[in-house]
Amino acid sequence: MTISIDDSSEALSNRSFWAFLAHSLRFATIGRFLDGDPLVLDENAPAPVILGRIRAEQLNNVARNTPVMMLATCLNALMVPVVMAQTPRGLEACIWAAAIIGVSLFMYVRCKRAAERPKKAASLRGIRLAAAYGLLHGSLWGLLPALFFIGVGQAQQLIVVCLCIGMLCGGAFTLSPIPVAAVAFVAPIVAGSAMAIKLIGEPVYGVVAALMIVYTTVLLVAAMSHAASSARQCVAAAKAEEGALTDELTKLPNHTAFREELQRALARQRRLQENFALLCFDLDDFKTINDTMGYIAGDQTLIETARRLKQVSRDIDMVARLGYDKFALIAVGVATDDQAKAIANRIVGLFRDSFEIAGHERSVTISVGVALAPIDGDDVNLLLRNADSALYSMKRSGKNGYTMFRDENAFVPQRGMLEAEIKRAIAERELFLVFQPCVQSATLRTTGFEALLRWKHPTRGVINPGQIVPLLEYSGLIDAVGAWVIGEAIAIAASWPRHLRLAVNVSPQQLRNSTLEKAILAAFVTHDFDPRRLELELTESSKIVDSAASTATLSRLRGLGIKIALDDLGTGYSSLSSLVELPFDRLKIDQSFVRSLETNSMCASVVKISIELARALKLDVTAEGIENTRQLDFLRSVGCDDLQGYLFSEPRPADEIASMFFSCAGPKVVMKHSPIALAG
Repeated sequence: MTISIDDSSEALSNRSFWAFLAHSLRFATIGRFLDGDPLVLDENAPAPVILGRIRAEQLNNVARNTPVMMLATCLNALMVPVVMAQTPRGLEACIWAAAIIGVSLFMYVRCKRAAERPKKAASLRGIRLAAAYGLLHGSLWGLLPALFFIGVGQAQQLIVVCLCIGMLCGGAFTLSPIPVAAVAFVAPIVAGSAMAIKLIGEPVYGVVAALMIVYTTVLLVAAMSHAASSARQCVAAAKAEEGALTDELTKLPNHTAFREELQRALARQRRLQENFALLCFDLDDFKTINDTMGYIAGDQTLIETARRLKQVSRDIDMVARLGYDKFALIAVGVATDDQAKAIANRIVGLFRDSFEIAGHERSVTISVGVALAPIDGDDVNLLLRNADSALYSMKRSGKNGYTMFRDENAFVPQRGMLEAEIKRAIAERELFLVFQPCVQSATLRTTGFEALLRWKHPTRGVINPGQIVPLLEYSGLIDAVGAWVIGEAIAIAASWPRHLRLAVNVSPQQLRNSTLEKAILAAFVTHDFDPRRLELELTESSKIVDSAASTATLSRLRGLGIKIALDDLGTGYSSLSSLVELPFDRLKIDQSFVRSLETNSMCASVVKISIELARALKLDVTAEGIENTRQLDFLRSVGCDDLQGYLFSEPRPADEIASMFFSCAGPKVVMKHSPIALAG
């Protein structure tokens, strides 16, 4: 809930203390008061973020005033032993003064340090701690009249009365930013004074009691008024800052807020390795809408654009308007090109439906540029510049779509640096393979392994294929590294039991020349490897086959007995015609659908339809990304052929595969572990 500051003219000082007591009879109001909320008389509580700022301001004000108050308290406390020196209470007075001075010096040091480091936000714990210190200090001063008012002369009694009233005023003023702390301090002093006045039974002190009630009432009302006034200033400042960081038309974060969030996202990436994608968009031909339909229609278009963009953004993401018709999105947790392309594809799809502008339907399209952090930039300016470069590359190439920064020559400025990085990685043997098992759904027996490329980078750690392959493609080294992957994978798999198949991912670029085919044939001969054991996986999120030469290569490879699989089904470009025309043997359902089986009924429907489609086309089907037995049970119930995922095993180096999954004793293969046991 947000605070309404329309009632600010009704200052708390204009409300009687009895109105405050009446409000306090409500449990919720009492709770807010005990939590230190100075706007307790307002109907709506402040929003948690604003309340944190209010608490910080309360504690900062108390920290600034307390050191002086503590020094004055020490001087007041020293007067008591001096005045009581000639009475039987002299020793007790010294002990009491020592306790007061000890607590006061402790609070002096603590508040002095706090004043040097002002808070910007504070939790409820700080308020409760301030109230506890106020209660402790007030209780010690409450002992003064209880212990030293009876059995002493009038001179001593007068000093005690003056000290109590002085501490009531001084303490309440110091703690007035935190009303609950002020009450905690004042209450013991009032209670101790009331006890002493009642016990002494002198009528004249009834006047003192009445004055104390008046003083206490005025002090508490003043404390509430002061705290509420400061709190309303915090609310006004917070709303002003919010306005400075919000686009007035679309109510999205503006350019300033977006740059601040982008800076924080890069800091998290460096600290926690939390990768993200930056997507910049602008509307195609937006100027035409303004020119032909007027600025009101243009504003309606921008508002509707903001609404649609919010549909694809999660709570952890930020979508903002950077200016005119330009927007941007920070997509947290996006680490690969394929993930970023899926988001960009959804954004472009949001604009397939026409806009209703000024009573007319009009088609509006959007262009998107995508950059990944940190691979496309590790500072704010570089990342924004590269996303912009991709965006304008898309505008030049026809609009109404998306472009990755490294696509369409947008990546040329860093190409030389990446070539050197890749060549060094190859020379230093930083590239290596890991293998993930694929199991048969019916029996849960291992039927093969998928080879996955990794890069052990000296500074960035282990890098996954989603980041490696684009670099290889754009550096022109995909053919050389792809040939090495094929040869290395076949060399390792040659020692496996002969019923186990080997799956290797292949970039569509490798199909455009004869390098891939030659590497495969050479590996077959060198390692006496049965071609029927090899399965090549082509990702659907790329344009699979874009030439007659690529189609011919696939056909020749399949003629050797090699199986061809379509990977990441449902996330990219393939059509039903390509499934019929191209020589596929297997469909692999993307893990994004499998992981959402339990939370998204649409994903379950997609998986079922994909399996039925595979059956109709007489293709095998594999589901990726199985992580729990509920997903396993569902996929088995709908007839999925093969399964792959962390439930069975994470990708492992070749030496672990041999020792964990099988051992060879002559012609007989002994499965050493069941996949489920390995998962446990």
